[in-house]
Amino acid sequence: MFAEALAQIDPKQRLYSDQPVLWSDLAYINGRSGKREQARQALEKLKHLYQPKQEPKLFVLAYLGLGDKEQAFAWLEKAYAQHSNVMTTLKVDPAYDPLRGDPRFQELLRRVRLAP
Repeated sequence: MFAEALAQIDPKQRLYSDQPVLWSDLAYINGRSGKREQARQALEKLKHLYQPKQEPKLFVLAYLGLGDKEQAFAWLEKAYAQHSNVMTTLKVDPAYDPLRGDPRFQELLRRVRLAP
């Protein structure tokens, strides 16, 4: 339902928004729907707007959309180090499905005590 999600985002908002969460979502949705160039552009905008106090999940999702597992794991490690609330959704959020088969993801689940 990525096309429907994209249709819900106002084109004016895409032009003028300074909200990192919008650009993270656009990178994820565009990447997952095969629009890699638009996803990369959204990621660049996210990089420009990102402040260290913001949630690392913004980059996790953006990189997952682009299929870049290495960067997704790097940002998950930052989230873990910051005791981010995103850790509580690792086991149930479908956005993480591309990582579930990776031993690093299973180890992360164990570290946050979501797996034995």
